[in-house]
Amino acid sequence: MESLAEALGGWLAKLLRLEGPVVALLARVVTIAGALLLTVIAYRALSHLIDRLLRPLEGAADYSQKAQRARTLGPLLKSAALYLLAFLALVVVLREVGIDIQAILVSAGVVGLAIGLGAQSLIKDVITGFFLLFEGLIAVGDVIEVGNTVGTVEAIGLRVTQLRTLNGALRVVPNGELTQFANYNRGWARAVVDIGIAWEEDVRRALGALEAVGRRWAEESRQALEPPQIQGIVRFGDAEVILRLQVKVLPAQRFEIENELRRRILEEFRAGGIREPKKIFHVVQERAGGTA
Repeated sequence: MESLAEALGGWLAKLLRLEGPVVALLARVVTIAGALLLTVIAYRALSHLIDRLLRPLEGAADYSQKAQRARTLGPLLKSAALYLLAFLALVVVLREVGIDIQAILVSAGVVGLAIGLGAQSLIKDVITGFFLLFEGLIAVGDVIEVGNTVGTVEAIGLRVTQLRTLNGALRVVPNGELTQFANYNRGWARAVVDIGIAWEEDVRRALGALEAVGRRWAEESRQALEPPQIQGIVRFGDAEVILRLQVKVLPAQRFEIENELRRRILEEFRAGGIREPKKIFHVVQERAGGTA
């Protein structure tokens, strides 16, 4: 069975009345150019199809969740389609220039096996990334905590995940490290505010002020999923008593609500004359022969 280049060469020879090597060369050039053009067209068509399949319906009850998933899976599926089409185009090009594809594939298999034995961490990253994406454990826009790092997910690939930390730094995390993490955008979160008062202050009065702040905020903002709770005294410091207010909220609103509650509590305490703890300075004097 004749190849595409041979068939195209015969057609060009009849059309242009060319003979010999010129026909073969021209046929290969046209074949390669056609393969590259078809790759570009196919990629654009697949990208459009992926966007349409992942685009959620306007007004749907789970619109925001599906839109978030589309932002997560869309770039990954487009990249996979691009790599696949580029590989197929490369096979066509190599075949037309006379390179033995089967020999390359056999050699690539042997080399790939050798590389795979020394790239187990890479394989682990890819497998973990696959399950993270298709099980929907994280998505673009989620706020997650990995180790001691808290950040917003900006991109998820099969090998790495990109996090934008609170101070603006971009951290690239191998997916193999995402075996244990906290996702603050799933279900609900708890906004927790700890506030310190001086030892000599009336704890009952301070707790009453905390309760009043929480109640007014919940009535005005309508952001609380449950009524705010006053946990009371949670610990003691050198010169302070630590009180805690907590409330169940939507994950994406947690940090904003904590900041708002801190501001309101500070204003309430100052208006009511509830004193902040005093700072204690420890002075160490050095003496000859030892420390006093």
